[in-house]
Amino acid sequence: MHRCQIHLLVILVCCAGTIVSTGCTDRNRVRKPDFWPFSRHTSDKVPGIPSPAERIAVLRKLGQKAAWAKPAEQEKISSELAASFQVEADPLIRVEIVRAISGYPTAAAASVLDAAVHDSDSDVRLAACEAWGERGGPEAVAKLSEALASDVDTDVRLMAAQALGNTGDAGAVAALGQALEDRDPAMQYLAVRSLRQVTGEDFGNDVNQWRQYAKGEMPTPSAPVSVADRIRRLF
Repeated sequence: MHRCQIHLLVILVCCAGTIVSTGCTDRNRVRKPDFWPFSRHTSDKVPGIPSPAERIAVLRKLGQKAAWAKPAEQEKISSELAASFQVEADPLIRVEIVRAISGYPTAAAASVLDAAVHDSDSDVRLAACEAWGERGGPEAVAKLSEALASDVDTDVRLMAAQALGNTGDAGAVAALGQALEDRDPAMQYLAVRSLRQVTGEDFGNDVNQWRQYAKGEMPTPSAPVSVADRIRRLF
């Protein structure tokens, strides 16, 4: 029997003994001991301090305001969010701050996204890449290209490749062309898809043609690969 099971059995036996002894003195009243483990409801809420769920709900409402708030209010909200991001220790809350501030067209918002793409937590960096993709523009292309080339987390690099396509900016071609040299099929697939988005060209899924295009060369169809060659390459 596991130690935790033994421990629970001892507690239950003690509880039973206490109830029996109490019942002998007062048959109409049975009092549970103070350490009865199943009688009290516990909560993670601390009086006067918002719970993480409450904080996330507020941040999401602030994020929705970006679409209709006036410029002065956008500046105020994004400045407050930026200040919160700088001191926030919980990465889950930092993720929500990034998502909330991403729709604000302010310098404070850009500074948060810049910091977030270099955050120590990979989930925050993922959120930052997604936000830069939605934001678009030359600055977004530069930040995402850097993440694509240098981030140590594969998922972040994949998100950066996808987000570069979302920018719709032809300036992303060079970074995406370099991503085609990655041997990861997932990376090649996302790079090709993003190249279609930013160029309007379509060379199918032929990675070699896309490589040539990214280098400024005239793409030539690759020679068909036989089934036998494909099998040999597996080994």
